[in-house]
Amino acid sequence: MKKSLATFLPIGVALIVTCSCSLTNAQYDGAVAPPTEFAEGFNSITEADSEALLKVLAGDEFAGRGTGQEGFLKAAEWFAGKLQESGFRPAGPEGSWFQAMPFIRTDLDTENSKFSIGDDVVVEGGLLGIGDYFGKSELQKPVSFLRLTSKPPEVTPGQFKGQILVIQSASRMRSSDQMIEAADADAVVIVTSGSRIRTQSILQQATPLRSRPSIMIGVAAANALAAKCGLSESFFTEEPPKENLVVTSSQIVDFQLTVNRESVDVPNVVGWYPGSDETLRHEHVCIGAHLDHLGVQNGEVYPGADDNGSGSSSILQIAKAINLNPVKPKRSILMIAFCAEERGLLGSKYYVEHPLRPIKDMVCMLNIDMIGRNEQSETESAEDNINTIHLVGSKKISMELHDLTMEANKCVNFVFEYDQEGVYTRSDHANFAKQGVPITFLFGGFTPAYHKPTDTLEGINYAKIANCARLNYLTTMMAAEHGHFEKNKEEEKEAASN
Repeated sequence: MKKSLATFLPIGVALIVTCSCSLTNAQYDGAVAPPTEFAEGFNSITEADSEALLKVLAGDEFAGRGTGQEGFLKAAEWFAGKLQESGFRPAGPEGSWFQAMPFIRTDLDTENSKFSIGDDVVVEGGLLGIGDYFGKSELQKPVSFLRLTSKPPEVTPGQFKGQILVIQSASRMRSSDQMIEAADADAVVIVTSGSRIRTQSILQQATPLRSRPSIMIGVAAANALAAKCGLSESFFTEEPPKENLVVTSSQIVDFQLTVNRESVDVPNVVGWYPGSDETLRHEHVCIGAHLDHLGVQNGEVYPGADDNGSGSSSILQIAKAINLNPVKPKRSILMIAFCAEERGLLGSKYYVEHPLRPIKDMVCMLNIDMIGRNEQSETESAEDNINTIHLVGSKKISMELHDLTMEANKCVNFVFEYDQEGVYTRSDHANFAKQGVPITFLFGGFTPAYHKPTDTLEGINYAKIANCARLNYLTTMMAAEHGHFEKNKEEEKEAASN
């Protein structure tokens, strides 16, 4: 005999679970039918809708949805329109769908940026990447080349004053790092991987922009400069340096850099579905996914089909299911498509610092990020992960929410994996967790297409997108019935200490 869903729910959750609907082939083998009162919304979620939505989000019009780029603004308008179609109301200031976040956008002028020696252009501007500098600079200086391990040597204050510093480190570096500040070079050039070479950057207005010229440069371009200065043409390597090496050249290099900037507003998209119970509707369940990706970089589009067109497609289907279902949630639903996740979770950070509804009234936050591909690595194939999903962080704040998610999963039957807790701080739920809000994070895992122009529609698992929507739709409806979750004892102690 199958146990009803209510058998497994925490005390206080009253649901009618007589299941008269039949299962479709969409869920994974072994799944049970959804509760009758949630079935119509559940069954409205389809693989066909997953594909149709993702084709738009990863299409040419939105050009990779880069924060601060036109493609993202178009995607935000489109997303708001889809929420409106699903019966949601604007949740932003003055009846807006948007919570605008102030940024500074900086653009590298590639025509007026380069490294030259005499009349010979050694590195063109198109090979340079934006740092945390804006303005115009022209220097004629000798160059010091540094190749550093994760344990760099001591730097004497002012040691590289009057020089251009080209530096590669086994640890990720910024021009604001203490060692670089102490070096006091006239300009800083950080050798990095190709994925960080961008001719446009978006920064929070509160982020200090440096007066010292700084840029990023790839390994090949850095080696071209090194070779012209008398060093080996393989001085820098694609692998992290294994020994510390500092070489100063007497060759004078002409370095020209022009970086323009302007103030722009970039929005989170925010929608509100009022709860059916007037006494409870001030409380709410938050569903989120980041809408942004890397956009256009150096003339190349990064479509971001999996990251995170997949999660954005999934939550739009949840919105539609909530609206179509005859039984409405007692508590309200707040849906957020975040901006600037790829810039350091900035959109979600801005929301928790400027909440549109009291954080104390948030029952839980359900986040979806990168659920469109089957995880693939050197040790496992994509075929091994057709029905797997990482459930990240669900046990950290409230086991009650975790148990409810497990119960909802009986109607989908994902195989949950818990080996990616290292990404717990790397998506938007993390900012809500810092506020003590119980969270779950559905994450499909990494693949060779991660942060590459190859993150296209090819290889997308539309069933996985739909099943994540089904799972979090049920979790949302159940959480809206349940209300606030009991927190783990250690979480309560930590909150008290803060």
